[in-house]
Amino acid sequence: MIRPPHIPGLHKRTAGFDFLVGDWLVDNRRLRTPLAGKDDWYTTPATATASTLHNGAISIDEMWFPELGFAGSSIRVHEAATGDWTIYWVSSGTGHLQPPVRGRWREDGTFVADGPDTFDGRDIIARYMWHSITPTSAVWEQAFSVDDRESWETNWVMSWTRAAAA
Repeated sequence: MIRPPHIPGLHKRTAGFDFLVGDWLVDNRRLRTPLAGKDDWYTTPATATASTLHNGAISIDEMWFPELGFAGSSIRVHEAATGDWTIYWVSSGTGHLQPPVRGRWREDGTFVADGPDTFDGRDIIARYMWHSITPTSAVWEQAFSVDDRESWETNWVMSWTRAAAA
């Protein structure tokens, strides 16, 4: 299906995740055992495709992890009244829509969102961060806090490279 890049009559209120539209190669670096005090990381490749809907107010990506045998999707929804984004993650492995994180773009060009979640039965705060964004690359990080945002443990770093640039 061919969609116009801009829907006539629908106001474009944000370009927040327009940078992500397209095809990507993604290098994933993940902590093997988050919140265990260990520094044992592994890497795995992925590919991703991202698009926007409603003239940028919704951003969706689908990522495939061939070595791990699953896919995942992020759904980002912009709230016009506050300027916040709510982000949901779902994995084909579980089919479970995780609790959302909520946040916004900062003046320095980074995006930070967080929200309550659980990990291995523990109550945590999960944080997503986008930074180092260029036309051909971007970095996304996930971190967990068990002390109500006093400290964070980064446990997943994705380095995105635009497929056409690879």
